[in-house]
Amino acid sequence: MEERMQIAEEERNEETAEQAAISDRKVPAGRRKKIVIAIGAVALALVCFFGGWFARYYSLDAGLRRFIWAKSMIDSHYYQDLDDDALYDEIMGVLESRLDPYSCYFTAEEYDKLLAEKDGKKTGVGIVLTEEDGVARLYSVVGNSPAEEAGLKKGMYVTAWYGADGAELRGSGSELETFIGAQEAEFALACGFRKDGGDARKFTLTKRTYLATYCAYADGEGAFAFRGAERAALTSVDGADVFRSLNAKTAYIRIAEFNGSAADEFAALLSLMKERGRSDLILDLRGNGGGYLDVLGSIASRLLRNAEGSKPDVLTAKEKDGSRTVYRASSNEYSAFFGADSVVTVLADSLTASASECLIGALLDYGTVGYENIWLRRETDDSPARTYGKGIMQSNFSGSGGTMKLTVATVHWPLSDRCIQGVGISESDGAHALTADYYDETDAFLSAVIGQIG
Repeated sequence: MEERMQIAEEERNEETAEQAAISDRKVPAGRRKKIVIAIGAVALALVCFFGGWFARYYSLDAGLRRFIWAKSMIDSHYYQDLDDDALYDEIMGVLESRLDPYSCYFTAEEYDKLLAEKDGKKTGVGIVLTEEDGVARLYSVVGNSPAEEAGLKKGMYVTAWYGADGAELRGSGSELETFIGAQEAEFALACGFRKDGGDARKFTLTKRTYLATYCAYADGEGAFAFRGAERAALTSVDGADVFRSLNAKTAYIRIAEFNGSAADEFAALLSLMKERGRSDLILDLRGNGGGYLDVLGSIASRLLRNAEGSKPDVLTAKEKDGSRTVYRASSNEYSAFFGADSVVTVLADSLTASASECLIGALLDYGTVGYENIWLRRETDDSPARTYGKGIMQSNFSGSGGTMKLTVATVHWPLSDRCIQGVGISESDGAHALTADYYDETDAFLSAVIGQIG
């Protein structure tokens, strides 16, 4: 026992002596300084990292900290693994449900598609559907699309559809959307302007990528639109009979959206109007749900009668912190296309919204039109005649692999500072109102306006 204790004591003494020998070795002063600096740098980095993490964590509101804690407990202790992708998708869905209808989240793929569509590149057949009494109806037909090429017209009812096997199918608008989305080969739609299908005929369609166009022109002697696969060019097309009643100094231009190449198309059509000796304009904004501010600024630059300066104000955006952003026209060229006596008439309806309402506001503020020059379509005799009433704007914020589109400001007209959110431009402002069907084969609303203005 005493021998074992002595051996242990000797081993400890030897170990102590070895440690003393090691500690007695000289380390150069410069190297000691570098070691101290390196250790200090690592320590500082760790302090900054954890300090920054804790600062970020405790800067979050209590609800987010509670969620992070709960999620970490589940990941560590719950007896099954959660599907995190499904969880976060569901959370994003709940978050979106608390926002207004114009704010939403886009995945990277969805946002890339949105940017491509801003340039006019679309894939599909080119129709937007609505539903009336359980029957699908064409809310719009995109310019230069397979649907327009096939002869489909806005306002037509879709009473049946046929797949590659030729079997006839019927159903709701949502069922039709699902059917079209699943088609990879040629298919057909039975369409006509009678809800019972009495005048329906088959239109054959195939989905493809196409270059969407947004403006069209007509006068008493002809009609023009933009057509082409790779590059859309101004092309003579068949015009509706209604345009034959236009007087010799009036032209008609429709703008479907403030999107894609709409600004360039509009400029080209105004030049065409001037070449053909027209000085009055019917500007059709029915069904125009708006679009991009740069397109609005370019179109407005040719329509502001009494505006001063090279780039007149078109609208002001006011954010919740009180900041204001003024958006301006790209130029001031009214006199290049219109004279002192020119009359501009605007057509609108309950689907005229956002940027198209901003344009009407600018035209009113700068004296291009008065309310007496605005004609509103009323769906029934006892329904209100007004535009949609969207006086707010959205911006996109990209990060973390996706993009949030958020409503960020109210929108105000350039001179009067009026905001039409939830109100719109209405018959009570002094605009005219006419009752007409959504869109019928003869466009009775347009015919009535042309008859009124002469």
